[in-house]
Amino acid sequence: MKKLVPIIFAALASAGCVSPASLDYGPEPTRSTYSEPAQSGLVAVRPFPNPNDVCQVIGENQLTSNLLDDSALLIGCPKHENGAIADRINDGGQIVAHARHWTLISMPQR
Repeated sequence: MKKLVPIIFAALASAGCVSPASLDYGPEPTRSTYSEPAQSGLVAVRPFPNPNDVCQVIGENQLTSNLLDDSALLIGCPKHENGAIADRINDGGQIVAHARHWTLISMPQR
């Protein structure tokens, strides 16, 4: 049985079943439909700026802890939502990272 554990782990890792979340993705959309922030390793807190908006305030976790500060909100928008991303930038936001399916934007608090 001891010999099977490394073999099983190696098989799972090579099959893509063990993949940690990352902020090492580029700005290009990785899909054309909406996905939950959790699929990209993000913690969604609430919609931003309005209750029916697609962007989300992103909470702290291992991936985002170094992106948070007291003077700004961390907002996530699906990468394929070009209009929502442009609106956040026009409102003073700055893109700070890209998760798998989401763009992360630092929004100054007013």
